[in-house]
Amino acid sequence: MVLPRPYAVQLLLVAAILLCLPLFVLSSLGDKSIPFQNYLRKCLIANCSSQDKLMQFEQVQPHYMQLLGWNCKEECKYHSMWNTVHHFIKHKLEVPQFYGKWPFIRILGIQEPASVIFSVLNGLANIYMMWRMRQRIPKKAPMYNIWQGYAMIASVAWVFSTIFHARDVGWTEYLDYFAAFALTITGLWTACIRIFAYQRDSMNVKIAVPITLVLLCIYVRHVYYLAKIHFDYGYNMKVNVIVGICMSLLWVSWSLYRIKRQPYLWKTIATVIIGNLLVLLELMDFPPLLWTFDAHSLWHAGTSPMPLLFFSFCIDDSLYLLQYSEGFKKGV
Repeated sequence: MVLPRPYAVQLLLVAAILLCLPLFVLSSLGDKSIPFQNYLRKCLIANCSSQDKLMQFEQVQPHYMQLLGWNCKEECKYHSMWNTVHHFIKHKLEVPQFYGKWPFIRILGIQEPASVIFSVLNGLANIYMMWRMRQRIPKKAPMYNIWQGYAMIASVAWVFSTIFHARDVGWTEYLDYFAAFALTITGLWTACIRIFAYQRDSMNVKIAVPITLVLLCIYVRHVYYLAKIHFDYGYNMKVNVIVGICMSLLWVSWSLYRIKRQPYLWKTIATVIIGNLLVLLELMDFPPLLWTFDAHSLWHAGTSPMPLLFFSFCIDDSLYLLQYSEGFKKGV
């Protein structure tokens, strides 16, 4: 098997960015519907149309709801949404999305409770494996700092995911999307560094630096476009998918090429296969089961044990590289 050279990977990444053209995103039918607009207008007039009414609303609202940003207007949107859902169900119509989301039953002000719980589980899995790597891998081992940094970025990304699913507002959405892409691009970076930059028992800086600069430029360009030009959901999804495909192809091709000498590489292959199968959940778009579990939350549930498998590979591979560098193994 002939593996791609570093410059070929860089060209592929640049081409990927050029292909990431913004996609047209449809607005949600639910918040545009006449029943929703009527319910919302009545609620705003009854509860939010004067200073006295706003003061009455704030006096009866629990403090934790205020902390989560559920002001009078947002409360009216939430209750109008459910009135509209009941209206659609009563007339045997298909329940639509509202403001780009399915209706979710909130718990203690948490907007998407299932996604919050599963995001926490993902974060805990990454934190546990970060601790586990510190216990198992000597600090002098190759790739030790890289894997620790990757686990740290993953943990932070899942913290931001938890915050976003707890309360979807502008700044939490930015944190979630930018951190998620940071995790995706860092995953590709670790694959490139391990496969191309590590030669024999040390890192080749002449290869590592260009790879790092290219991927850093892609990340900055992506964040700048979303933050300053146009926050396009379709564009963001397309970029993440392309980067994920590149990372998957690299790990699988390299693992298949070397698995006879490094049997533990089945873990990377399994991680990639399971991860890509779980991504199919993102393509399924259905109203939440029990108004709680949608496809996205089930995807988070499926990914929660994956850090245990992938970072187990990281432990095995770091120990393998350490043995090689110390002369216990001849050739990698």
